[in-house]
Amino acid sequence: MLHLSPFLWLFLTFLLLLFLKRWINQHLQGVVLLLSHSEEAASLAYFLLLLPGVLLHEGSHWLMAKVLRVRTGKLTIGLNQKRGGRLELGSVRVSQADPVRNSLIGLAPLVGGSLAIFLIGRWALGVEALARALQSGDRARIGAELWGALHVPDFWLWLYLIFAISNAMLPSASDRRSWPPVLIFLGGLAALLYFTGWTPTLPPELAGLLLEALSYLNLAFALTLAVDMVFALLILLLELLLTRLTGWQVGY
Repeated sequence: MLHLSPFLWLFLTFLLLLFLKRWINQHLQGVVLLLSHSEEAASLAYFLLLLPGVLLHEGSHWLMAKVLRVRTGKLTIGLNQKRGGRLELGSVRVSQADPVRNSLIGLAPLVGGSLAIFLIGRWALGVEALARALQSGDRARIGAELWGALHVPDFWLWLYLIFAISNAMLPSASDRRSWPPVLIFLGGLAALLYFTGWTPTLPPELAGLLLEALSYLNLAFALTLAVDMVFALLILLLELLLTRLTGWQVGY
């Protein structure tokens, strides 16, 4: 049987990322608003800052639709004010398909973004070695790995890319539109298995692969959370400083 802790960690980090994304999106625009006193400038700066993530988000939708043989239309990257004041940074037209394929297309940016962050963390920043050092509890080794990560060439560029990708990869309201039928089906299946007392047993090789994939996804989420917390702290300090200097305060 699979151990539940990787699933629990994934669920908790995902909830934290949802909260952080909402906070960062609001306060990042608030900082630009304090600097420019212009909502248009705040929206434009927000769009440009997250542009790499927006490109990956919409490209993931398009690619998943192609893989699943669902027809696609125009792909648009740019600011668009929707009803209710919601800001859209990009879109891609996708034909309606069955709920499963629609759900997978909606989930594609989260999968693509997590993969990109994992690859940056592993190949550019060497976070796997840092993760092993943290598990060992060896302070000297942890310090050495952190020092090595901070001196990676283009460290701040990689950090910025993780920030941009992570704050654009979470599914939007339109991405989640086709999820309820699939979630209801999966919930019903889980309830049936629970009440009948039948526990599916995966072959050891498949269970090992699944746990390895979960560990990679957890590593990507943990790295995302760490980077977002650093940027959230910087945004908060900058906002407090600008509020004191300008005498203006942004309401959220």
